[in-house]
Amino acid sequence: MQAGLFSCARLFPAACSNTAPFFLNTLPMPPALQLLLCFIVFMLLHISVMAACARLFGITVRSISYGVGPTLLTWGKVRVKLLPLAGNLVLKDTREETLYDDDPCLDAYNFQPLWKQVLLPLSGVAVLLALSLGIMGASGWERFIAAFGHIVAGALAPLSRAQELLGEGETFARTHGFALVFALFSLKLCAFNLLPFAGLNGGQALLAIARGGKPYVTWEETAAKWLLLPGLAILLAWAAAFGCYGWQALGA
Repeated sequence: MQAGLFSCARLFPAACSNTAPFFLNTLPMPPALQLLLCFIVFMLLHISVMAACARLFGITVRSISYGVGPTLLTWGKVRVKLLPLAGNLVLKDTREETLYDDDPCLDAYNFQPLWKQVLLPLSGVAVLLALSLGIMGASGWERFIAAFGHIVAGALAPLSRAQELLGEGETFARTHGFALVFALFSLKLCAFNLLPFAGLNGGQALLAIARGGKPYVTWEETAAKWLLLPGLAILLAWAAAFGCYGWQALGA
């Protein structure tokens, strides 16, 4: 399962919760450092929660990857990779591997009851959403809902609206402590991962529901390919927005 971690340095409005505890508003760090730490913490929690959920459900975990790119460290099933931008959880799944004929597949993801197939890909996002809302309070929910519109609007206008959102994010990061910045950043990444596109948690849950709990359906591969395209387009648009914003920042 792929945990997509591209959102933006900040897709949230430039406003702060005045009701947050004092210690959450202290110790501001440089925005670039905060962004990197947000990616790392989000990725670690996201992948770890899903892996723990899989084991709780009795599903065999093939591998757990933290990051993407060249592998820096291998420890059993765990791989630590160079870039902390995403993670990957590989489960036993008959759609992706050939198993022995006498294997009942009771520990395969796609042979689990429907509720498990839906809950597992949503588990990491659910925990991070609860954590972020706990830090932000009631205002966090409004920012989470608004994030869906920000993601789409920024992707449609990477050189204008996305630049405004990134600028607001930088301003927020410069004036607030890491806990609040991470909470807001996490809310936006949760929203991104819940989009109904293949490769994201929302798309995985949607396909599981569409299968109706069946281990395999003939149309799923084609549907997944089509569902991958919108998510990829959004991802590339925001990558371009990041690149443009970074280039302008270097030239300032």
